[in-house]
Amino acid sequence: MLLPVESKQIAFCSYNENESLLHVYFHTGEIIAFPSIKKGEYQSIIDATNRYDVLMDITQKGHEVPGYRVDWQTSAEAWQNM
Repeated sequence: MLLPVESKQIAFCSYNENESLLHVYFHTGEIIAFPSIKKGEYQSIIDATNRYDVLMDITQKGHEVPGYRVDWQTSAEAWQNM
């Protein structure tokens, strides 16, 4: 499920519970995946009145592995089917 984020830079985010990955989809088409995100953290984004601020707090907390870029060509088709 793609979760809208009201931001000039970020269009959506999504969460893969099996891999604990948070995907952030930018309006430019770039996608960045953040590992080691807990389900509760993603739920806090869903529940937030300002999803952008909560998303920034979570992704800037210094998770063990920095976010990595996902190939736009491959992922574009996948996220459209979510």
